[in-house]
Amino acid sequence: MTGSRDITPDTLAAATAPTIYPVLFVKMEFDGGDVCLHSQLGTLSFAGDTYTGVGKLGGITPAEEVSDLSSSQVNLTLSGLPLDLVSILFNEQYQGRRATVFLGYLDPETNVLVDTPTILYRGLLDTADFSKGKTFATTVSVGSRFAAWGKPQPRRYNNADQQARYPGDTGLQYIDKATYKTVIWGAAR
Repeated sequence: MTGSRDITPDTLAAATAPTIYPVLFVKMEFDGGDVCLHSQLGTLSFAGDTYTGVGKLGGITPAEEVSDLSSSQVNLTLSGLPLDLVSILFNEQYQGRRATVFLGYLDPETNVLVDTPTILYRGLLDTADFSKGKTFATTVSVGSRFAAWGKPQPRRYNNADQQARYPGDTGLQYIDKATYKTVIWGAAR
């Protein structure tokens, strides 16, 4: 997670101008393609990605910056999504996918980005709740990378696990024998 310490001088000037034009960006990374949205109209591009404007993006709960290794979370309420993006959310595995929230500013005269947007929050998608009324909306929770810190990892450091992950790797082929091997250290025979 980053904050004001990463703001460029141009972005800081745009943020402190008498009239500001902030724009929020959300990037969710999926196998079938990234879902890139922003809170204005039209398309905006930066860092090689094109973001689709959905007008009012929805809502984002405040991101808390914590100094310890505890987990923090933000909830993104996304509305006004194009149907092709909705199908990605419905049809793909979303848990554990990367999501990033950016904040940028538009130049009031040219309507282009002042500078590269600043990362507000980066984490992994956790849950998604869908609702349909007059418009389709979804609320997606994004947890920090520390959310999985306390979860047990099903990784075993033995040859079978190594072969499942890296077929042909022989780095752990003798580890099972080493467990039962008696080693006499520093003693004379």
